[in-house]
Amino acid sequence: MKQKRILSVQDISCFGKCSNTVALPILSAAGVETAILPTALLSTHTGGFTGYTFLDLTEEMRGILAHFDRADIRFDMLYTGYFGSVEQLQIVADAKGAILREGGTVLVDPVLGDWGKLYSIYDDTFVCAMREFVREADLITPNVTEACLLADLPYTGDQYDNEKTEAILSRLADLGCRRAVITGVHFGEGEIGIVYRDFESGEKFTLASARTDTPLHGTGDVFTSALAGYLLAGFTPRTALTRTVSFIAECIEKTEKALPGHWYGVKFEDSLYRITEDIHKKQWEDAITGK
Repeated sequence: MKQKRILSVQDISCFGKCSNTVALPILSAAGVETAILPTALLSTHTGGFTGYTFLDLTEEMRGILAHFDRADIRFDMLYTGYFGSVEQLQIVADAKGAILREGGTVLVDPVLGDWGKLYSIYDDTFVCAMREFVREADLITPNVTEACLLADLPYTGDQYDNEKTEAILSRLADLGCRRAVITGVHFGEGEIGIVYRDFESGEKFTLASARTDTPLHGTGDVFTSALAGYLLAGFTPRTALTRTVSFIAECIEKTEKALPGHWYGVKFEDSLYRITEDIHKKQWEDAITGK
């Protein structure tokens, strides 16, 4: 099989488990050739650390993308996470057509906020720009807060409510993206999971696992990186999401056992073998069946 290639567009936190720091090992475990386009360089992530350094890489992004174009480097998937400005969003939007292979897909984790609040570095202008950015996305993975911001609907909590969820999904469909996964949805007593909708086929489903009340940094980045790996391996969205939800649940369980020392991110390394095994098994099955 021809190896898939992905471009991960998000920051680098030198310490702390988020963004490209988790995307690189997880996607590599999935057998995906992973390149990065860093939006910023931080000494640590911003959750719980103080005094961290921050270097904006907007101008470097322009040069890197220009070099990719000259060198004819193309990608099967464009995967975006943290952006530092509207300008960075526009840089990537303008380059998308040049860097994606024919049939390439766009996966957007629309980083905007959490726990019902917009992150302090962003404002309404950035939210509007993100709404435009996701219009041509093949899949978006907002948490409940981000889904409400994109939908321009009030946040009323993470608890699943069919009427509320349908209203959010209807607004997301109007934005133009093909599919959406809303993460961090609370289902009943002690369950958390996702709501999926394919706006073209109408396919929809929910998935849940045991919920923890411990806030863990970078969970969404681990989730979306694993999902990208499964999708590039050719799993259907339902199977890819089922495997991803199971993977992240195991990672969180291992992280809780490592607390309080491992408060700064999800302990995913010991579970990477699951992704590798899943994908190797599928490759063998596809080879046998001639897919």
